[in-house]
Amino acid sequence: MTSLVMAAALSTNAKIGLAVGAVVFVLLFFKLIAGFIRFCFRHPFIFILLLLCGGLGFIFNFLLAGVAILAVVGGGLAFFALNEFNG
Repeated sequence: MTSLVMAAALSTNAKIGLAVGAVVFVLLFFKLIAGFIRFCFRHPFIFILLLLCGGLGFIFNFLLAGVAILAVVGGGLAFFALNEFNG
């Protein structure tokens, strides 16, 4: 309930910054999924090797962390562009 109250209390610029971060995350997430599936079909030997050695999940989580970092950076740049960090 408090998260709804805090979301309603955000300014318009903060909502835009959060929306930019969310859009960047969703776009890059689906691009990651599509690229990962394409990689698995184009390189079946590497896919099977990673699958057997347990590296497939590590690589996917590592790339997903990169997507999350880029989404945070994109949202932060939107905050800076809209002068939301005015302390």
